Amino acid sequence: MKKSLLALAAFGLFAGAASAQSTVTLFGIVDAGFARLSAKTTAGSKTVQGVTNSGLNSSRLGFRGVEDLGGGLKAGFWLEGALSNDDGNAAGFNFQRRSTVSLMGNFGEIRLGRDYTPHFWNTTVYDPFGTNGIGQALTHSMIGSVGAGANGTNSVRSNNTIGYILPGNLGGINGQVQIGFGENLNGVKTNNYLGGRVGYAAGPVSAHVAYGKTEGATDGGDVKYFNVGASYDAGVVKPMVMVAQEKSGAGLKIMAAEVGVTAPLGQGELRAAYSRYDVKDPAAVRDNDWNKIAVGYGYNLSKRTQLYSTYARISNKGAQNRVVANNGLGFGAAVIAGGTNNSGVELGIRHSF
Repeated sequence: MKKSLLALAAFGLFAGAASAQSTVTLFGIVDAGFARLSAKTTAGSKTVQGVTNSGLNSSRLGFRGVEDLGGGLKAGFWLEGALSNDDGNAAGFNFQRRSTVSLMGNFGEIRLGRDYTPHFWNTTVYDPFGTNGIGQALTHSMIGSVGAGANGTNSVRSNNTIGYILPGNLGGINGQVQIGFGENLNGVKTNNYLGGRVGYAAGPVSAHVAYGKTEGATDGGDVKYFNVGASYDAGVVKPMVMVAQEKSGAGLKIMAAEVGVTAPLGQGELRAAYSRYDVKDPAAVRDNDWNKIAVGYGYNLSKRTQLYSTYARISNKGAQNRVVANNGLGFGAAVIAGGTNNSGVELGIRHSF
């Protein structure tokens, strides 16, 4: 009985602290599906099937809050962690999706902590599949997975960042800058990040340019990111386009171009994208490019729940061995044969709260 009373008292203190905030919100997404993937390995054609997660939106659990400090000044926090709902987070739950504290006002927002990098956010905005699931058009960390020694640490998020975000009253102009500190000793420059994004978004028009750089232990480990994206929402259809480049100090360069579209169809949305990757590798003997095509449809059961399906196919050239895969399902240690075509299909359900 005493333990129960102590627990209730502790909960009351927590609730009282939360109510002192202007807002405190618990939010999240649970996204799970079933996928069947096919690839050609050095041992022959292989298929794998099973449960996946985050095929439409990344599964997550988070807490965010804002306190009104008066005079137009506000303080806020955001703690968000990934959920691998196919195995119940066997590796443990953390807040590595985002962990930030902010000071906001008419001047904009100053944000500190672990956060998305500006150059990655640009690829998400202009990808019909939101860089999720087997359909994602623009693969992030292209250099990190192709170039040996290249540093892809900050391809999606960066630790120890200080960021500034422009206020939302600039007539459609918006942007941000971000610095991430590798927290190294003796002047070693590893995992330091610098990036920014600026553009215009108002009415049906949206266009942005972004840049980022991650420093490695050597010049060959440095990676530079650059991308430009645009979209136009015509109501019946929303075309979008993205051109991206990643380059290492050792001379490895990957150029990517994506053309995508979303369109309302019935009680849902049609999604489609075609992307091409051009690899310039001084160490490569052959042309190791690849193409990807994806098409999908999402059917809205409600504002929070959607059934979705996606088909994707990758065509490799030269020694390139990209495969269609998603969180929780892949080909493991199998050696994928270079220059082959690989495909996959995914069916799932996404619920947000």
